[in-house]
Amino acid sequence: MLTGIRRVMVVLLIPAALLSPALVHADWEVSRASRVSYVSIKNNAIAEHNTFSGVTGSINKKGELRVSIDLSTVETQVEIRNERMRDLFFEVAQYPVATVTAQLYAEELAQLDSGAPLQLIKPFKLSLHGVEAEVEAHIRVLAVGDKAWVSTLQPILISAADFGLSDGVNTLRKLAGLDSISSVIPVSADLRFRRD
Repeated sequence: MLTGIRRVMVVLLIPAALLSPALVHADWEVSRASRVSYVSIKNNAIAEHNTFSGVTGSINKKGELRVSIDLSTVETQVEIRNERMRDLFFEVAQYPVATVTAQLYAEELAQLDSGAPLQLIKPFKLSLHGVEAEVEAHIRVLAVGDKAWVSTLQPILISAADFGLSDGVNTLRKLAGLDSISSVIPVSADLRFRRD
């Protein structure tokens, strides 16, 4: 479940595809209905669905996308697990936010003008736990009027080791008395945008 956090960051890159040519003339803001989720796997057999509700961000007139995930909003459906994820895994006191940035290009925005769904493979930068890495996401984008939707077509696989989170995974495993916790987690995103 720890690794899943990183994955959620990845979903943020999806908003980049939302912009239609109309988007170029206005800023787009992430709505509160947006969610990033991941699946944690323990003892190689038990899968648990977890989410982040604190997703904010925007796409500006230059096509620059920036999405932030408030790591303290992680929800595992178990309060003690929430606390451990916040304090021991993400260490939110020192690293409260995960950030995703990407650049949308004019030709990508132009393809959305017809209102047809757009599928993209988009590179983005994910900053998590003091480490920045480039990730790639397969996304689907649809823009209609003042609203846009961006979703992952397939989960983004995030490795705890890539973001200095391996120790956190081991700490959680020991506290929970588990044989193993997957250090690579699939992350998905459902991002909603509204024209500012």
